[in-house]
Amino acid sequence: MANCCPITRVRAAKDLHPALDAPVADQAPTPIFWTFAALIDAVESAVGMERDLSHAMSWDPAMSGFAEEAESCWQECLRLAGDVLAAAPASASDQPLQRMSMLLHFLIESTSADEALRFQHLLESNHELFTAEDSVRQAALRTAARQVNTLADLALSAAAKDCHPG
Repeated sequence: MANCCPITRVRAAKDLHPALDAPVADQAPTPIFWTFAALIDAVESAVGMERDLSHAMSWDPAMSGFAEEAESCWQECLRLAGDVLAAAPASASDQPLQRMSMLLHFLIESTSADEALRFQHLLESNHELFTAEDSVRQAALRTAARQVNTLADLALSAAAKDCHPG
């Protein structure tokens, strides 16, 4: 029978990162983070539906109810963005998520391409307000920044389609 011998040094079991920039609690997922992650997924889904809808034929029976479903997706995005904004921040790292949620909310509700471009410029000119310290939140913010660009592009293409009906 084999004897169990510890092969790890006693001090090796200690935390190797005692001096983190932010406390561990500040890096833990918060309710705002989880809602923001759901918002990113919802925006991705809504953008996909919007693109599918732009290529659909209005007479196609397979597309019946599709416009209503797309509108429902956008309403879900607005609800989630509102939930992120209404929640009290659990940590300082929640604030960039709330700012990005507000920006996404404004972009979704924008009524013109010029308005959408102003919001896109707001993100580009104030990048530091939409930056987080930890990598998980920063990755989520980068995804949302790409979605801001996508929403601005959708607004531009919708404006071009309105100006030049095909």
